[in-house]
Amino acid sequence: MRQSAFRFLWLSFLISSIGDWLYKLALPVVILQKTGSAYHAATAFGVSFIPWIVFSMIGGVVADNYSKKHVLIFGNFIASGLALLLLSVLWQRQLNYPLMYIAIFLLASVDPLTHPGFQSIIPELVANDYLVAANATIQTIENCISVVGPLLGGAIITLIGGYTGLLVDVGSFLAAALLLCWLPSQRIAERSHSSILGDLQTGFAYTIKQRVILSGSLMFFFTNFALNMFEANYMYYMIKQLGYSLFETSIAMTIAGIGALLGGLLSTRLITNRKAGAVLTSSTMWAGGLTFLLLFSHNFIYIGLILASINVFGTLNVVTYFSLRQRTVPERLLGRVVAVTRMVSYAAIPLGSWVGGLILGRGYQMSVVIIAAGIIRFGAGFISRYTAMGHEV
Repeated sequence: MRQSAFRFLWLSFLISSIGDWLYKLALPVVILQKTGSAYHAATAFGVSFIPWIVFSMIGGVVADNYSKKHVLIFGNFIASGLALLLLSVLWQRQLNYPLMYIAIFLLASVDPLTHPGFQSIIPELVANDYLVAANATIQTIENCISVVGPLLGGAIITLIGGYTGLLVDVGSFLAAALLLCWLPSQRIAERSHSSILGDLQTGFAYTIKQRVILSGSLMFFFTNFALNMFEANYMYYMIKQLGYSLFETSIAMTIAGIGALLGGLLSTRLITNRKAGAVLTSSTMWAGGLTFLLLFSHNFIYIGLILASINVFGTLNVVTYFSLRQRTVPERLLGRVVAVTRMVSYAAIPLGSWVGGLILGRGYQMSVVIIAAGIIRFGAGFISRYTAMGHEV
């Protein structure tokens, strides 16, 4: 691995991820302080998700036709400006709701436009033999922040306030952009002479044609569907149904995050020299099977430990698939394929959340959601074993 180049990428990712966590915690705090309305805080979350469906494919086209380094730098600079715009809107004494939602939407649009470039620049910075290690590093950073983020971020926001937290987010984008300037200059691939629609069609066509990538993407669709049936209703389950405090619920979340972190740390050792198809399908089946253990105890520590175990396999799953995709997809198409597969897998998130909420809304207990989620996730891995991806070496 060319450490000197990749180091700047993961440092940039670390700084921007810290800023993102502060943003995620500070924004609802500020909105609730400003409006006193849980509705507007929830709506802001929903608005933040829409750009992933709308702009992911365009981000793939941009990544395949322009310098990924420049796309990432420009994206972070734009994000800093949009974060400052949002902060200025929230600072107004009389809150302009349409302008607030527009600013939130625009800021959330940067990530799907730059994520394909981030994923597809990794194989340009490291050799194929080190792709698993590189993706494990990125995933470990993300999982580590997910462990300390809820507790440490909440403490920071309590000390400095929501507005200052958003201002720190502005600075994190600027710092991330400056670090990316140290990446080596890239050879810009010859740009496609087709239209944006033609580029999108090419990305879709390649993904559908490559059965390994397609079957993996579909497996992640059902995995995310099952995962979000439970996770989207986790707070309701812990606080409303089981009667735990917010602190106890946060402890369980932190334990679960440690599992994801452990998966990232172990992934290089567990994945290297093993068949990608076997790792992907087996880890999905194990995650689905462990979900059923949530039926047998309602202790919050136990719940955290089970979720941690599930997250170990979930992280192995993600690192393996990202590495497989980077290793097999041609460089000129990687951005678009990343965008297509991401869009497919993300489409399941609101759907799974809605179905889980619908089940609970009809008066059923969380046990029904857990059973359904376990069956779907285990089934996704089992069926995928007999697809092209399941036979991938």
